[in-house]
Amino acid sequence: MEAGSDDSQPLAPGMLASHYAPRADVRLNAQDVAPGEALLAFGPARLPGVDAAAAVMNLSPAGDLDEAAANLFGYLRSLDAKSPRAIAVMPIPEVDLGEAINDRLRRAAVAR
Repeated sequence: MEAGSDDSQPLAPGMLASHYAPRADVRLNAQDVAPGEALLAFGPARLPGVDAAAAVMNLSPAGDLDEAAANLFGYLRSLDAKSPRAIAVMPIPEVDLGEAINDRLRRAAVAR
């Protein structure tokens, strides 16, 4: 068998089915925030229930995908450290860098 031919081993951690999966459940494309959930926001919109959120962090208040990508993992870790019931994530546009952000969020939301 050739070295590196083992298809069961990912080439990098970001290729795992579950990459940086927080302890809290992750709810994608949230349209509201349930009591006890933390909110990972994106853009200027305010979701119903945000005032009851356990914590709120906005990847980019201006809706900038570069800023959102830079903040993604640090903000997820910070929200998870607050031990929320779940982390609600606002929709991120599926264009340009948003595709990669959404890929990482889907991996973070994979059931463990």
